[in-house]
Amino acid sequence: MIRASQTAPELVAAYRLLIASVLLAPAYFRARKRYPDTSLLTLCRQAGPAALLLAIHFWSWNIGVRMTAIVNASLIVNLVPVAMPFVVWFMLRERISRAETRGTALALGGTILLAAADYHISLHCFFGDMICFASMLAFATYLAWNRRAHLPTIWLYVPLVYLFAGLICLVAGVASGGSILVTSQREGLLLVGLALVPTIIGHTLLNVAMRALRSQLVAITNLGQFIPAGVLAWIAFGEMPARLFPLAATLVIVGALIAILGHRDPRAYRQCERGNGTSTER
Repeated sequence: MIRASQTAPELVAAYRLLIASVLLAPAYFRARKRYPDTSLLTLCRQAGPAALLLAIHFWSWNIGVRMTAIVNASLIVNLVPVAMPFVVWFMLRERISRAETRGTALALGGTILLAAADYHISLHCFFGDMICFASMLAFATYLAWNRRAHLPTIWLYVPLVYLFAGLICLVAGVASGGSILVTSQREGLLLVGLALVPTIIGHTLLNVAMRALRSQLVAITNLGQFIPAGVLAWIAFGEMPARLFPLAATLVIVGALIAILGHRDPRAYRQCERGNGTSTER
């Protein structure tokens, strides 16, 4: 849907987030009635940093992907599982397990295998690569912050994150000279689709997962998004997947399964949690 849209990238990010916040407003106000003791100031303190990180991720990604090769940007943004152990250790003192380490190595091997043949190294791409790297770090920190946010329900948190991040992206889009007008009904439908599918469903489920599952497990399984993306690009735009696509997809799926099945042993899971000095929120 982003590829099909003709709206400026910064405004695409702004509109998808603002539409999502409007659509989730009823859930937010129901949660406010259910938990009236949670102050608005507390909510803003929890949602504000996450919104800034999400806006930086969207904004820097839109800039970086224009300055470097698409395959470079795709590979760099998929390095979240590499950054995640350092981010969650710094923020949460959470360590990854052996199963997660093995699964991460295998899944990353799949993404690197898919991108290595087309990766471009040049001075022209270097600055774009660095911006994409910063975007990846912002996204990893955003996910970790969601795990750190302590609120009685996610519906007090996510709508505000989308609202604040959308306003930040809107200001950035207007400052860059973009028109805030939606040019056609088709563009409007694409923006609503982006709000519904990758934002409300995709990012919201990531927030839920970060509160219920291990951070590294979320990062690994999130790598698999290139699989449906590749299939949809083939159907919608006739972009044939690379010859190594099936092998890369298999490695990512197997890597995720290794990480998931590694937690079937309750003793190993409890030992890992004791080592973290924290308990996973259920």
